[in-house]
Amino acid sequence: MKQRAFISSLLCTVAVMLLFMSCNTPPDPKYTKDGQTYGEVKGLFRERWWNFYERGLSYSDGGFWQEAVADFQEALKQRDRDQRRARTYGMHFTDYFPHRDLGVAYYNLGKFDEAQKELELSLSQAETGKAKHFLNEVRRSLLKQAGTDAAPPAVSLGAMQEGQVTNSFKMNIQGEVKSDAYASKLAINDEAQFVELADKRLPFSSEIKLKKGINEIKIKSTDLLGKVTEKKVQVFGDFEGPLMNVKNLSDGQQVGQNKIVLNGTLADSTGVAKLQVNEQVLAYNKEKQLDFTFTVQLKEGPNKIMLAATDSVGNTTSGQMNIVYVPKLARGKQAPDTPYWRREPIRVALKGSGVSDSGSPFRVAAAGPRQMGPNFRVSLKDLTEAQTVFYENIYIDGMVSGVNDIKSVKINGSPLFIMPGRNIFFNQLVELKEGENKIVLEVQDAGGNTESKTITINRQVPKVHQIGSRMSIAIMPFQKTGELSASANIIYDNLVRAFANQKRFKIVSRGAELEAALSEMKLSQTDLVDKGKAVQIGKMIAAEGILMGTIRETKDGIEVYARLVNTETSALFDTKDVYGADKSLSQIQYMTNGLALKFKHSFPLLEGVVVQVKGRDIYADFGTAQKIRKDMKFIVFREGEKIMHPITGKVLGSQTEELGVATVVNVMDDMSVGKLVADFDPSKIQARDYIITK
Repeated sequence: MKQRAFISSLLCTVAVMLLFMSCNTPPDPKYTKDGQTYGEVKGLFRERWWNFYERGLSYSDGGFWQEAVADFQEALKQRDRDQRRARTYGMHFTDYFPHRDLGVAYYNLGKFDEAQKELELSLSQAETGKAKHFLNEVRRSLLKQAGTDAAPPAVSLGAMQEGQVTNSFKMNIQGEVKSDAYASKLAINDEAQFVELADKRLPFSSEIKLKKGINEIKIKSTDLLGKVTEKKVQVFGDFEGPLMNVKNLSDGQQVGQNKIVLNGTLADSTGVAKLQVNEQVLAYNKEKQLDFTFTVQLKEGPNKIMLAATDSVGNTTSGQMNIVYVPKLARGKQAPDTPYWRREPIRVALKGSGVSDSGSPFRVAAAGPRQMGPNFRVSLKDLTEAQTVFYENIYIDGMVSGVNDIKSVKINGSPLFIMPGRNIFFNQLVELKEGENKIVLEVQDAGGNTESKTITINRQVPKVHQIGSRMSIAIMPFQKTGELSASANIIYDNLVRAFANQKRFKIVSRGAELEAALSEMKLSQTDLVDKGKAVQIGKMIAAEGILMGTIRETKDGIEVYARLVNTETSALFDTKDVYGADKSLSQIQYMTNGLALKFKHSFPLLEGVVVQVKGRDIYADFGTAQKIRKDMKFIVFREGEKIMHPITGKVLGSQTEELGVATVVNVMDDMSVGKLVADFDPSKIQARDYIITK
């Protein structure tokens, strides 16, 4: 009887325990919707945090939000922190974002306050694009719920002013958008800027390319309530020095007086600041047009008259006139107003020389003279018909003389601002593209005569600044999961294109090299989602890093997660992700451009100098403040000998000498230490040599 009573008591205890467990364990229902089952996990459900999280995601995919909330809450009881690649057991890892996905579930249930709390907590622990997207949606809903009538966004542009004048082809536009309803979108000149998380204070910075003349810059911002502000500001691109002409004398003219008066005009769209004639400087009050007279004392024979006019932003037009004082002409032997290059040769006796000139008259020409025809003569300072330079820009600085007044001068079809005269001095800054640049000069006079001249400038980029010297990466095919559509299939190509357009990394994953490496290892592109195999391929195609990741698509959005792996150590350089609910092509491009931009910002292209050399340790003057990180590499280089043009003597720039490559091993606030790789000799490197990140 006692034994029977004990067994009965034990059975009752087990029954009570089972009842208790059933009351505290979340239900385990499975739902079917549109032929898809939700609430399932891979393998056995062992009531561990990763089981609850996985099942919660499954419920979320099906829109079963209450069940999802219950599972995420259970997962958080066991592990209360969002994390990429959280260890489950052994060497198994999973991306774990219970706070984020609980916030998404609350949002879909209309519990916006709870959703905001969870999403903000998630972002404080691990930054993800999906959390930012849904935090934007939650804040929008809260604003609408509160009936907020916020003012439109306010755009400020810092030190930039309306009507600002610059002689640079590029301008960095900096400013801030303020909005109580959170600025969520920003476009500069109709180009959307990448904004993930709406903010009440949204700073921005963008480099704008300027053209000659008026440039209208438009900044457009939208807040979470859809209110729009558009601010426009005009910037004037002034790439020309002042127009300078001399009306009464021609270059090379012979005169019979020992004193001449130069009569001319100065004109500039932004105002003339000064004129220098030989050693004397005349200051002006930024007049846009003025006449000048200047008396010059001549010595017998050739006389150089140097002129230089400067405008309000620093552009300078300089030139040289050559006037020959021949006393004999004062006795009426030859008309003094005809330039020598249109006259018959004369005989001039050189005073005190005992030598008679029976050929051409006196002549001292500006550097690089060009004879354009019988009606014109042109001198281009420091330029010949063909040259190679190492600069991004070059000044076309010259003079045109004519028998008749010069009516127009064009450079590459763009007319210069001139006033008619027999001697036109001009100056224009021209932007050079890499490789061959044709510069076409066209001249027309008042008589309708025209001539043109072409010079060729080959622009070379120093080796350390070429894209081939940047960090090389291979972009591997991404693993695809979830409810895949055509949108997921176009992400890879758009991502490769986005990285190439950023011009921050050398992309080595396209074309025959990759296919050859895959063939040699007998792999397909789908095999490259495996990290080990991807690293092997990366080494074979000389990639310093491989970009790989996952595309996860649901019916509501697409999440792209990318990780950049160091092929030398197999360690992670960095991870980034983006998320979007819109699956259109334009939004896919927006997402992939944003992902590439994140990696560009994470690996800044910086230049600095060597502070100190100790053995193979190279101390550089940039650190964590400049976003330098361990395992990045930098190139140590020295500028080579200045390259001089053999005819004009102009400095055309210099090539660079690479002294070494170092891997960053230690980073401080404003300094980092790089270990020189084995192939380079540290004795060749010294303090004040230059550095640029790979």
